[in-house]
Amino acid sequence: MPELLIAQLARAPDAGKVKTRLFAALEPARAAELHAAMVLYICRQLSPAGHLQVWVQGDMSDPLFADCLTQGARSLHPQHGDDLGARMSHIVKTGLETAGRVLLVGSDAPGLKASHVAAVAAALESADAAFVPALDGGYVMLGLAGHCPELFTGIPWGTDRVLALSLEALAGAGRRAVVLDPVPDIDRPEDLRYLPEDLVW
Repeated sequence: MPELLIAQLARAPDAGKVKTRLFAALEPARAAELHAAMVLYICRQLSPAGHLQVWVQGDMSDPLFADCLTQGARSLHPQHGDDLGARMSHIVKTGLETAGRVLLVGSDAPGLKASHVAAVAAALESADAAFVPALDGGYVMLGLAGHCPELFTGIPWGTDRVLALSLEALAGAGRRAVVLDPVPDIDRPEDLRYLPEDLVW
């Protein structure tokens, strides 16, 4: 049984359906290529730090996900739920059946490294939840030592209030949270400057 489970959320790289906020700078097909490259890059960066699973929204037969298994992912799983909160809640509940701690990570922040996993895991020794924030008011990594259902309902996903409202929900439930240093995610054209130099796409 893994003590630490890293659950990476990834969408199938369908042109026109992923990274839509980058369309002002990139053609849809090119944006999909960037998305796929970031999925693999993050998988490769984080898999040495724990038991990494990739949780897929969309077509699991896409070749991208077979590639994830060559980059350190241990297994692939379909996401379930009507919105992001429901999908994350399901992943956490499922993960805690076999692991002591679960880390949720998206596929939009290639600046994440194994050291972030270690920092979140260390924070969970004394906290119920630990966040690596994004620069836009959201978060790019969430670690939980137990299920906190209040984190996954009533949150306006995709807004600049996600982290603040998540922290309010935890405080209201009497839970302790740790917030670490932020890492940029790649959502808008101005974020492209944060891409790592060794990310090929």
